[in-house]
Amino acid sequence: MLLGGIIFIGFLGNLITMFTPEKSHVAMIQINGEIGTDHDTGNGEKIAQHLLTAMSNDDAQMIVIKANSPGGSPTDSQTINEIIVQYKQWKSPLPKGISEQIINDIENPVMMFQEDFTSSIDLKTLPRKLIVAVVIKQCASACVQAIINADVIIGQRASLIGNIGVRLDRINFSDFAKNVGVTNTTITSGQYKAMLNPWHAIDSEELDIAKTTLIEPVFEQFKADVLAARAEKFKLELDTLFSGLVWTGDEAQRIGLIDGVSNPVAVKSALEKISKAQYKEYSIESFSLGAFIKNPFASMGYL
Repeated sequence: MLLGGIIFIGFLGNLITMFTPEKSHVAMIQINGEIGTDHDTGNGEKIAQHLLTAMSNDDAQMIVIKANSPGGSPTDSQTINEIIVQYKQWKSPLPKGISEQIINDIENPVMMFQEDFTSSIDLKTLPRKLIVAVVIKQCASACVQAIINADVIIGQRASLIGNIGVRLDRINFSDFAKNVGVTNTTITSGQYKAMLNPWHAIDSEELDIAKTTLIEPVFEQFKADVLAARAEKFKLELDTLFSGLVWTGDEAQRIGLIDGVSNPVAVKSALEKISKAQYKEYSIESFSLGAFIKNPFASMGYL
C-alpha cells in the first residue's frame, strides 16, 4: 500500500504540472558536479536539452545557468556550448551595453531592498533571451567551455574559475606488477593499440603521440571556443590564460574571464526584478517508475 501510494503521488504531481498553466519565469538550469556523468545536472545532452527547452519556451523571459563544477568531459561541455552558440547565431545580436547594464543592476543594492525598483532593461525589446551564467564555488576546465558563451558570466569573490586546458591521466602498474609477480599479456592488431595500457611503462614516443593526437587537438578546440566568445575582453597574455591557472572570482573579473562579481542571492533578486518573473528550476527530472523501483528514495532526492 505504501509503494502504491508513493507511486500515485508521483504520477499525480506530474498530472498537476501538466495541466497547470505555465507562468512567465526565469529558466534556471544547473551544471553541478563533474560534467559527463549521467546525472541531470552533469550530463551534457540533458543540460543542453534543458537549454533548448527554455530557448523555445515563450514563457521563459531569461535563462540562468547555475554552474558549480570542477570540469569533466569535453564532449559534454562542447554540447552545452554549441547549443548556446547556435541559439545566438540563429537570433540577431543583442544591443551593445546589455552586459554592463545587467552587472550594474546586480551590483545596485536598491535592486534587493526596493520592491518597486524598475530596471532600465526591457527584455521585450531584445531579439532573444538573455543567458546569464552564475558561478558558485567553482567553474573549472570543461565548465568554462560550457558557459563561456553566456551573455553575462558572474562569479563570487572567492569562486575558483579557470584551469583552461586538457589532461589525460594514465596509471602505470608495471612496477607494482613486477614486484608482486603479476604479468600481463596483451594481443593487439596494431603497434599502438595498447599504447595506454597501464600494465607497461609508456615511452617517450607514445607520450608524443598521445599529446599530438589526443591532447593538442581537443585543446585547440577549447581555445578556439574561449577566444570566439571573449577574445576582446581578455586583459592578459593568452599563454597565461591557457596555462591551466585558476583564478578567484575577483581576479577572473579583472582579467576579463568573467563580467562581474556578486552572490547568488543578489543575482536572483536582481534578475527576477529585471524580468518581472520568478526563477523556475528546469534541472529536475520528472517522476520515473523505473528509477523508483531501482531506488525509491533516490527518485525523491533523498539519496
